[in-house]
Formats: sequence, structure tokens, C-alpha cells
Amino acid sequence: MNKTLSKLVYLLGIGLLSFSLKAQHEIKTVRGIDIKADTDGKGGLEGIRFFAENKQLADFNPKNTIFKVKNFFLKEVITQDKSYFKDESYFFKKISAYGDIKVTGKGIFNSEIGIGIEPQEGLHLSNRNIRVDEGQYQSWGPIELHPDTDNSGDDTISFRNSINEEMAKLQDGVLTLNFNSAIESKGILSICPGKENSQNDIVLFKNGDNEEMAKLQDGTLTLDQIRLNITTFPDYVFNSKYTLMPLNELASFIEKHKHLPKIPSEKEVVEQGMDVGFINKILVEKVEELTLYTIAQNRKLKLLEERLNELEGGNEPKK
Repeated sequence: MNKTLSKLVYLLGIGLLSFSLKAQHEIKTVRGIDIKADTDGKGGLEGIRFFAENKQLADFNPKNTIFKVKNFFLKEVITQDKSYFKDESYFFKKISAYGDIKVTGKGIFNSEIGIGIEPQEGLHLSNRNIRVDEGQYQSWGPIELHPDTDNSGDDTISFRNSINEEMAKLQDGVLTLNFNSAIESKGILSICPGKENSQNDIVLFKNGDNEEMAKLQDGTLTLDQIRLNITTFPDYVFNSKYTLMPLNELASFIEKHKHLPKIPSEKEVVEQGMDVGFINKILVEKVEELTLYTIAQNRKLKLLEERLNELEGGNEPKK
């Protein structure tokens, strides 16, 4: 390099000389170009800045390690340490970051994002999980889950607990609950079969062998047996301390109320419905009371029969 060119490069390096090109030019080299600022090491705001149309496009300032980039990136951008992009930055190709990417503001992506895979959808993950801590999944329209879109046979939606145990599974339209699971609702829980086809308005209850245990159709429940949990049963009627209503009082009650004691009236049953467990218990109570009435009547009949026999035989009836 001649002395004149060396001096020119030196003056450019220490910031005492600037130049401008009036037309479009290129600076080319086969060995690379080093642009150095603050070569005296005194610090300050000495940096390397790029302008076009008197607008700053980039600012590389070593003092606070801030790199302001405002231009349009048309090629690949590789960031290996820390790069800060402030204001607006546009990437028309791709970004390869061999580390972490942290977005503290709003990140708007107008194309697909792939994590571990070349994206085919807006957000495409391969062998990755989506985790939300104390957040929500929100949608202004329907939320659709499409498992097994590749028709590989794994069309399953699995619900798991904190130790990765499967609590429930949805497959081929069948929801399977594992362990001691439950379906709870703080409001109305509606099951609407046959909503679009009244011929299919059936709710089936099946066991583990897929055998039908019960069927609910048109408000009618069909099953082999029903067992109710109760806390008491009317054997107390046969206790010696049980007070049986005299028949004359029973007749007066029926004449006044038109139903048996403890049995709800027709109006109450129609308005409030029938408590099957309660009604069955009271019916057993009334059957047992009726048995006691029958036993008492039988005793009186036997006494009358004995007296009648004695009178027909000319004997004085026993006192």
C-alpha cells in the first residue's frame, strides 16, 4: 500500500476525514474489510453508523453494547452474542439464532412459525409441548382439535395429570374416564342425543365388555334393576314402642286430607315430582302398618267367633 493510501486509511480510521460518493458504488475485497472506531481507546460515543437519505439505518456503539438496526434485512441474519433490535426491524428472509431469542414487547409474525420442524401451519411444533402457567386459551370463534390428520391411526386426545397419568381419553367419538373420575357441573349439565335426528335420541349405559346395562329414550329409563342408598327402613313399625294410629283416627284423616298420613298429596307430587326412595320407604311402612291392623282385626274376629260358638252351644260366653 503506498504512503498516500495509508495516510487516507489512517485519517478515515481516526475520524478526521470523511468522504461521500455521488453515485452507486461498491467496496469489494477478497480478504475482508475492517472498519474501526475509537482506536485511541478513550471511549465516548464513538461508534460506527450507517446512513441513507440522511436517515440513520444502523448504529453499532461499543460503549453500551447497543446495536440499533432500522433497515430491512434481505438476507440471513446470524446473532451469536447479544443483539438488540429497537424501533422497527423487518426480516424478509430468515433469522438463525444459535442461542435464546427473548421478546419483551409485542411480537407480530405474519407467516408460519416452526419449532423443530419446517412449518406447515401458523404454529408448527415437532416433539414439543405447549405450556401455559396461570393463563388461558382464548378464541373468538370455534376451537377445533384435529388429531391424526396424517391418518396414521393415532386419533386420540389424551387428558393427563401432573405426573403424566392419563385421566381421560377421547378416541373415535368415545370419551373414556380412568381411575375414580367424575364429570361435575356448577350449573346445568345437558346431554342432548338425537338433536338433529330424533331417531337417535338414545343414551346408552354400557359396562366394560360393551354390554348394554341401561337405556334412556324419550324420558324412559330401561334397566334390569335399581338400587337406592337409604339410611333407614320401616322395620321400626314392628317395634313394641311404635304407636299405631287408631282406625277411627285414620278414617278421619283420610276423610279430611284424601290421602294417607305421611304420603304426599297428588298436588305435591305433580308439582314437585316423586321421590322414589322416600315413596318406597313410606309404602313399606304403610304395608307393615296394614299388617298390624290385619293382625289386630284377626284377633277380634277370633274372639267374636269363640263367643258365637259358645252362644250357639247354650253355654255362657267366657268373660
